[in-house]
Amino acid sequence: MNILAIGAHPDDLEFGCGGTLHHLSQSGARIHLLIASCGEKGGDQDVRRHEQERVAEALKAHLIWGGFQDSQIPINRALIETIESKIQSIRPEIVFTHHRDDSHQDHRAIAQATITATRYIHDILFFEGPTTHDFHPTVFMDIEPSLPAKLKLLSSHKSQIHKTNIAGLSILEMAKSTAVFRGTQYRVKYAEGFMPHRFSFSLPSRRVLPR
Repeated sequence: MNILAIGAHPDDLEFGCGGTLHHLSQSGARIHLLIASCGEKGGDQDVRRHEQERVAEALKAHLIWGGFQDSQIPINRALIETIESKIQSIRPEIVFTHHRDDSHQDHRAIAQATITATRYIHDILFFEGPTTHDFHPTVFMDIEPSLPAKLKLLSSHKSQIHKTNIAGLSILEMAKSTAVFRGTQYRVKYAEGFMPHRFSFSLPSRRVLPR
């Protein structure tokens, strides 16, 4: 299975679907991470690139940089074509991306461009982040086995751990609290929640029992 996860900045994917990506990677899926910008508005771009590279190595994922400017990601043909070109080469079965209701303009731009670029893809799931709003997930992944790995992936972004704009609250605490809340909704201990743009499921093949 090929998986494409699209984020605006380094660390977006780890917060939104890091546990799910770890689970899929451990299950043998080929993970591709498309990061639109280096996140230079939030820190030194070389540091942030290195942090994201460590995550890709841990996930055994292929890392792709979009080359767009942090806080200036446009909803235009160039962005849509960048995503489309990766979809054509990767041919993903599932695409993860930002939810379109978000207070960060880059997240909204990525979500809108992905909706257009994935018009022929069956399964598109929106993940949440700290700036997402009006998020009501109906698809969940039990990440209890993967929570330590999710937090370790987030910890790779050392430059961002305490940049939550909430005094005394780290991104690790925020991620764990979110996992507890979504787990409560899903009736498990820890979960990641997703809102589907489109999502399909396959029934297991019917077994023919010997007479």
